[in-house]
Amino acid sequence: MQNQTIDHHLREALTHLEEAINQSIHTVTQNEASSKEIGGKWEQFLGQFYGMVKDKGKKSRVNLLSWISFSRIR
Repeated sequence: MQNQTIDHHLREALTHLEEAINQSIHTVTQNEASSKEIGGKWEQFLGQFYGMVKDKGKKSRVNLLSWISFSRIR
Protein backbone atom coordinates (compact mmCIF):
# COMPACT_ATOMS: atom_id res chain seq x y z
CA MET A 1 0.00 0.00 0.00
CA GLN A 2 2.83 2.39 0.87
CA ASN A 3 4.45 1.88 -2.56
CA GLN A 4 1.12 2.59 -4.29
CA THR A 5 0.85 5.87 -2.39
CA ILE A 6 4.37 6.85 -3.43
CA ASP A 7 3.58 5.94 -7.05
CA HIS A 8 0.40 8.01 -6.89
CA HIS A 9 2.20 11.10 -5.59
CA LEU A 10 4.98 10.77 -8.16
CA ARG A 11 2.44 10.43 -11.00
CA GLU A 12 0.59 13.49 -9.73
CA ALA A 13 3.87 15.43 -9.49
CA LEU A 14 4.73 14.48 -13.08
CA THR A 15 1.30 15.62 -14.26
CA HIS A 16 1.78 19.00 -12.57
CA LEU A 17 5.33 19.33 -13.88
CA GLU A 18 4.22 18.55 -17.43
CA GLU A 19 1.57 21.26 -17.21
CA ALA A 20 4.11 23.74 -15.85
CA ILE A 21 6.49 22.86 -18.71
CA ASN A 22 3.72 23.30 -21.28
CA GLN A 23 2.68 26.65 -19.83
CA SER A 24 6.31 27.79 -19.63
CA ILE A 25 6.89 26.94 -23.29
CA HIS A 26 3.64 28.61 -24.32
CA THR A 27 4.47 31.75 -22.34
CA VAL A 28 7.97 32.05 -23.81
CA THR A 29 6.82 31.37 -27.37
CA GLN A 30 4.21 34.12 -26.97
CA ASN A 31 6.68 36.54 -25.34
CA GLU A 32 10.36 35.70 -25.64
CA ALA A 33 11.25 38.48 -23.20
CA SER A 34 9.61 36.42 -20.44
CA SER A 35 12.22 33.66 -20.77
CA LYS A 36 14.43 35.13 -18.06
CA GLU A 37 11.51 35.32 -15.62
CA ILE A 38 10.31 31.81 -16.48
CA GLY A 39 13.87 30.49 -16.21
CA GLY A 40 14.11 32.08 -12.77
CA LYS A 41 10.96 30.30 -11.67
CA TRP A 42 12.41 26.95 -12.79
CA GLU A 43 15.74 27.68 -11.10
CA GLN A 44 13.91 28.51 -7.87
CA PHE A 45 11.78 25.38 -8.09
CA LEU A 46 14.70 23.05 -8.84
CA GLY A 47 16.77 24.68 -6.10
CA GLN A 48 13.96 24.19 -3.59
CA PHE A 49 13.46 20.60 -4.68
CA TYR A 50 17.16 19.75 -4.47
CA GLY A 51 17.44 21.57 -1.14
CA MET A 52 14.45 19.69 0.24
CA VAL A 53 15.95 16.34 -0.78
CA LYS A 54 19.28 17.24 0.82
CA ASP A 55 17.69 18.70 4.00
CA LYS A 56 15.30 15.82 4.59
CA GLY A 57 18.13 13.39 3.86
CA LYS A 58 20.35 15.00 6.48
CA LYS A 59 17.60 15.03 9.08
CA SER A 60 16.68 11.39 8.48
CA ARG A 61 20.20 10.20 7.67
CA VAL A 62 18.88 8.82 4.39
CA ASN A 63 20.59 9.86 1.17
CA LEU A 64 17.78 9.75 -1.39
CA LEU A 65 20.14 10.75 -4.19
CA SER A 66 22.26 7.65 -3.56
CA TRP A 67 19.28 5.49 -4.57
CA ILE A 68 19.18 6.99 -8.06
CA SER A 69 21.43 5.87 -10.90
CA PHE A 70 21.83 9.10 -12.82
CA SER A 71 23.45 7.21 -15.71
CA ARG A 72 20.13 5.38 -16.25
CA ILE A 73 18.17 8.64 -16.44
CA ARG A 74 17.98 9.57 -20.09
